[in-house]
Amino acid sequence: MLKDRDLKELLSFRKNFVLILIGLLCLVLIGNLYILQIKHVQKYRLMSDKNRIRVLPMTPKRGRIVSSDGKVLAFCDYKHRIVMDRCSKKVFEENIDILDKYLNFTKEEKENLFNLRKRRLPSIIVKDELSRDEFAKVSMNLFRLKGVHILNTFSRHYSMPLEFSHLIGYTAKNTNEFQVLTGKTGLEFFFDKKLRGNIGNIQKEVNAAGCNIRIIDQENPVNGEDIKLTIDSEIQKFVYDLLSNYKVGACCVLDMKGNIVALVSFPGYDINSMSLGISHTQWNELNINEYKPMLNRFSSSVYPPGSVFKIVTAYAALSEGIVSPKDRISCLGGVKLDGHTFHCWHRGGHGKLNIYEALIYSCDCYFFQVAKKLGIQKLDKYARELGFGQKTGIELPNEKSGLIPNKEWKLIRRKSYWKPYETMIAGIGQGYVLTNLIQIASMMGKIYSNDLNYFPSLLPKDRAESPIPLKKEACDVIKTALHMVCEIGTARKSCRTVYGIAGKTGSSQVRSIKANEVGVNQQLIEWKSRDHALFAGVAPAASPKYIVAVIIEHGGGGGSVAAPIARKIFDKLLEKNAK
Repeated sequence: MLKDRDLKELLSFRKNFVLILIGLLCLVLIGNLYILQIKHVQKYRLMSDKNRIRVLPMTPKRGRIVSSDGKVLAFCDYKHRIVMDRCSKKVFEENIDILDKYLNFTKEEKENLFNLRKRRLPSIIVKDELSRDEFAKVSMNLFRLKGVHILNTFSRHYSMPLEFSHLIGYTAKNTNEFQVLTGKTGLEFFFDKKLRGNIGNIQKEVNAAGCNIRIIDQENPVNGEDIKLTIDSEIQKFVYDLLSNYKVGACCVLDMKGNIVALVSFPGYDINSMSLGISHTQWNELNINEYKPMLNRFSSSVYPPGSVFKIVTAYAALSEGIVSPKDRISCLGGVKLDGHTFHCWHRGGHGKLNIYEALIYSCDCYFFQVAKKLGIQKLDKYARELGFGQKTGIELPNEKSGLIPNKEWKLIRRKSYWKPYETMIAGIGQGYVLTNLIQIASMMGKIYSNDLNYFPSLLPKDRAESPIPLKKEACDVIKTALHMVCEIGTARKSCRTVYGIAGKTGSSQVRSIKANEVGVNQQLIEWKSRDHALFAGVAPAASPKYIVAVIIEHGGGGGSVAAPIARKIFDKLLEKNAK
C-alpha cells in the first residue's frame, strides 16, 4: 500500500499533468481562434460572403449611333434574360425541371446548363432572351423557383444593316458571366468604351439553398454615350444602291472641312444577324464568298491608284521645277529604258504635250519621263506630304497605310537595289505603289483646300488646326487641268455638267500586260483580270463643296465606269444641298 505522502504526491502529479494538458489544449484552441478570427479574418469573411452573397450584373444601355441627318443607325431594345444563382445540385435540378415546362429546353441546351453549373460561376444565364409568352409564364411561377431572376438587359439593332455594315460594324456578347455587348468591328469596336458605359450590380443575401433573403446593396449602371456622325444616311443609301449595280466597289464622299458624308463598301453583310449570332455554316459562307462581303474596301483594302496618282507626280514635278506649265514632252506611244519598252495606254502616242494636256488625256509616257527626272526619293517625299504611305487617322480600326516605295524600302524588304524603270512605273501609280480609297479622297481635299492639315473624320469638326499651305502655283495648274479632264478629257462623256466637275480617272492594273494587250477593251477580258476602275473628283469645280472617290474592282476603265457613278453622286449632293 502507498503511504499517504506518496499517494498525495501521485495525485498532485496527475492533477498537474491534467492541468498542463488542459492548458496546452486551451493554447491550441486560442491559437486557432486567433488564426480564424484575427489573422485570417478577411480570408474567411470573404469565403463566407461568397457563400451567402450573390452579385447580379445590371447591364448598361449601349449608346446610340446617329447620322448627321438624325437617323438612329444603331440602338438597343430591352429584352428579358433568366439568370440562376449558384445553388445546390438538388435546387438546380428542381429549377431546371420547372423552367423546362415553360421554355422547352432541347437536350443540348440542358447539357450546356449542367456544364455551366460545374464551372461554379456566381450565376449562369439560363436563357438570354425571352419571348413575351415565355416571360409571362416564368414571371407567374417565379415564386416556385429558388435563386432564379428575370433581368432586364438589351439587344443591339441596326436600322440600315447592309448600307452601314463595314462602317458601324457589329457587337457580340463577351465571354465572361456578365455577357455585356462588346464592339467587334467598325465604329462599334473603335468607340466601344464610350458606347458601352459601366456595368452596375445588385448584391443579394441568400440562404444555404440559394434562396434570396434580402438586397444588401445596389449600384446602378451608367449608360453608354451616343455618337453623332458626319455621315448623311440618305447619301449613304444612295451610294450603296449605285454600287450594288456592280460586283465589288467602294466610295468615299467628303466635304471641304474633312467631314465624311458617305463611306460605303459593297457588297455588305447583315450586321443584325451578326450581332444576334450566326451559325458556323453561315460564318463559313461569308468567308468563302468570292466577293468577300466582310472586307472593308474603303480603308482596310489597298490598291494601285493608277492614273489618279499622276496628280501626285504632277504636283511634285511642278513644286521641284522639273517641269513648267509650258514645257512640252513627246509621247510616241512608249518609252525605252534598259532594253524594255514601257507603253502608253494610247498605243499611237499623244504627240507633244504640256502638263495640262498630260493630265487631261492621262498620258503615261509624259509621266514616265517626268517621274524618271524627279527620282523616287522626291516622289516619295511629296506622296507622303499628300497623305500616302501613312494612315489617315480615321476613327476606324484596321486602316491600312498602303505603300509608297523608295530605295531603302526595296533594299530592306526585297533585298535588291532600286531600278530607274521602277520610278517610271511608280510615277503612274503602278508597281509597288498601294493606297486606300480614303487616302485618295484626302489627297483631293488637301489640294483643293490648299491645306496639308486636311484630314477626314467621321465626327463633326471645325478646322481647328493651323493650315499648312501647299505650293499654290502647282495646285492652280492641277486644278485647271482636272476641270478640263471632265470637259474634254478622259471623263468628258460622263462628267460634263452645268455646275462643273474636276477630277481624275484611273485604271489600276491587277496583272502585268503584254504590248498587244495595251488598249484592249476591258469588257472582253475575264472579270478577275480586268483593271480596277477609279475616279476622284470635286464639285462644283469653281468652288468645291464635295469630294468623291470611287473604285469598282475589276470594273475596267475609270472614265467609263467609276466617273459616271461619281457624277450621279455629285448630282444628288448638290440637289440636296440646294433644298
